Amino acid sequence: MSEEAREKKNAYLREWRKKNKDKVKEINKRYWEKKLKISDKGEIK
Repeated sequence: MSEEAREKKNAYLREWRKKNKDKVKEINKRYWEKKLKISDKGEIK
């Protein structure tokens, strides 16, 4: 991916995250809950 394309993608995602804070929060919550289920003792490896 070119530098210009990467910068445009990052800018778009920053704007999306600003507009969708509730979605970002839910996505992060699901990610970490899944991560804890996968690990043996609830520790991140």
